[in-house]
Amino acid sequence: MKAWLAGMLLLLAGASSAQETPPPPAPRMQVHVRQEPAGTLVEGETARIVVDILTPDFFTDAPVLPVPHVEGVYLALSDETPGHRVETIEGATWSGVSRTYLVTPLISGEVNIPAFDVTAHIGPQAIAVTAQTMPLTLDVQALTLPNGVTEALIASSVKITQTVLPQDSSLHVGDSVTRRVEITAEGAPAMMLPPVNFAAVRGLRLYASPPATRDVIGNQGGFVGGSRVDSASYVIQKRGRYTLPPITVRWLDSRTHTWQVSEAPAVPFHAWWGAPAKPRFVLPGQGVMPRLIGFFSSDLGILLILLAVVAWAAWMFRSRLRLWLQRFKAWRYRRQHSEAAAFAALRRQGHATSATTLHAAADAWARRSADEGGPASVEAWCQRYGDTSLKTQWTALDTSLYGAGVEPWSAQALVDGLAAARKRWKHEQRQRRRGVVLPPLNPM
Repeated sequence: MKAWLAGMLLLLAGASSAQETPPPPAPRMQVHVRQEPAGTLVEGETARIVVDILTPDFFTDAPVLPVPHVEGVYLALSDETPGHRVETIEGATWSGVSRTYLVTPLISGEVNIPAFDVTAHIGPQAIAVTAQTMPLTLDVQALTLPNGVTEALIASSVKITQTVLPQDSSLHVGDSVTRRVEITAEGAPAMMLPPVNFAAVRGLRLYASPPATRDVIGNQGGFVGGSRVDSASYVIQKRGRYTLPPITVRWLDSRTHTWQVSEAPAVPFHAWWGAPAKPRFVLPGQGVMPRLIGFFSSDLGILLILLAVVAWAAWMFRSRLRLWLQRFKAWRYRRQHSEAAAFAALRRQGHATSATTLHAAADAWARRSADEGGPASVEAWCQRYGDTSLKTQWTALDTSLYGAGVEPWSAQALVDGLAAARKRWKHEQRQRRRGVVLPPLNPM
């Protein structure tokens, strides 16, 4: 009986052990990391580090990736849409997703990206699985900055667009001008774009706004570049003409490795005192007096007041204005008919080829000089203040006009000789005013 019971127990134990299922295998996951594009980078150039996360099962949620800290490197997870991947590993189909880091080395040499852990939940039980990436080494080439460039922006293209509001020209004191500048760089993240330096302008009060940055994602979900928007408002303090200076960005073309310049043009505008609809002195109510004050405090009103004051002053001082006008006309006539004006006309004949024209200009000057105490003729000038060269040139000119023969003469030599004689005459006049009387240079 005891033997029979022991046999039954053994049979029951074997049946229960046969009904137990073996434990399921642990979920598997592989992580691959690579650089895109592969090859040597330039210091400040942005590349992509792609992390492929694969499993023969399925993910129950998005994998969790850290952001490793690497000294001298800007590293950030991109907002790209995760890409789906399918690979065959040892005859089995593995599927998964890809995540992208944007990496911008700020130092040259070998840059090591250390290994990091990636965690994901896999399978129907959502079992947490952790896998480690392989270390990655970047080869970075040093970059030499040109003069005047302190920060390197490396991109395949850079575009600057600006918007200025208001767009009309009806600006007055107290109004504000808002300048919005957007820098878009293809192939560079938003954090690498330089800030816009809004220069201060005299007569304008500057209020800058915080910048807005974002990475641009293409239609296919891939990283395209970065965008940075800076804006500032200029409040007009004084009337006048203003110019907001241009904004320039120097950048290195990652395709041709040549330096380029992108620019937003300068913004000129003019500000008036105040609009009729916006008087500087605001009074409550809509009566006649507030409207009159508002009108006469505008540009048009102030202009009318100034014109009225000028007209009243001209009427009150009309007799004195008439006397001043007569004196001015007399002074202008004396100046136009003075010896200095006649001699200036003679100087303009220094290259004359006509003996008649040169002779007439010299005679006219001599007659004008007689009114101020000088000799009355050119012959008298030659005798009293001239030298041998002047006498020879004047005799040759006189002979070519009125004599039988033709002697060579030079207009420039004659004019220079008369200028020297006039200088002696002016010196003699100054000496006489000082009480010093000199005998004539060539007494007859």
